Amino acid sequence: MRLKSFSGFIMFMLMLCILISENPHKKTMQAIACTKDDWTECAVEKQKLQWIEYAPDWKFLEKKNDVLIYKRKLPSGIVQCKAEKIIYAKPEVIEQLVRDVPAYAEFMHKCFLAETIKKFSDEDLVIHNATAMPWPLQPRDGVVRTQVSMDWDYGRFEVLCYGLHSPESEKWVPKIAGYTRMYEVSVYMIAHILDREKAKCFYIIHADPTGVPLIAVNFLMDVYPYETILKFEQMLNRQKYIQLGKKSKYLHLIEAFCSRKQKVLKQID
Repeated sequence: MRLKSFSGFIMFMLMLCILISENPHKKTMQAIACTKDDWTECAVEKQKLQWIEYAPDWKFLEKKNDVLIYKRKLPSGIVQCKAEKIIYAKPEVIEQLVRDVPAYAEFMHKCFLAETIKKFSDEDLVIHNATAMPWPLQPRDGVVRTQVSMDWDYGRFEVLCYGLHSPESEKWVPKIAGYTRMYEVSVYMIAHILDREKAKCFYIIHADPTGVPLIAVNFLMDVYPYETILKFEQMLNRQKYIQLGKKSKYLHLIEAFCSRKQKVLKQID
């Protein structure tokens, strides 16, 4: 009898595992009962601390044209700046603009060159870009690697571009005459999905342009995320990205998240 009961218990556990694996969002639907527009706000503190936009040392600087600007000082002494803005666009359209590397030269402040050097996958690229500097300084260029992360429980996706250091940087793109190579740089492009046509977007940057006094870098740095996020928003109106968004490989996941969110909100009401 004990053997039969044990066998029955094993069969029950196997069936339970199958049901859970067939519905990966079942646990999320039961666990998240968030009434906020931004579901990342309902994440536990331990989870939030893994997301750079929730770093506890951000200091609010100012609000300009519905853009919130924050700063924090890194251990190197360089200031990191964050621009935050609610953008009314479909998340898949935002995703397609982020995926268009040459377009970085249009929306990133002072950037005039952005090209893909190596594509390992859609989410893993080596990119070369160049940024104009005030006269008489040379333009700064850098080689960056992308790192993409997505959290479909909370509707958050992030693209991190981080600078490659020597000699790896020169392995991909040899130094170019007339340019000063920049190694210490990181750029985050983050979106929190609020609904089908609304997202909270962040542009976060820190950079050491090499050869520029630290006080000058820190004084001017907040201009970059502010101007970038405004230009980024403008470009989302282009038909090119609207049409590409309809073919996004993440479209079904975006729709599933928004649908799940609506169902939870209705249950709470």
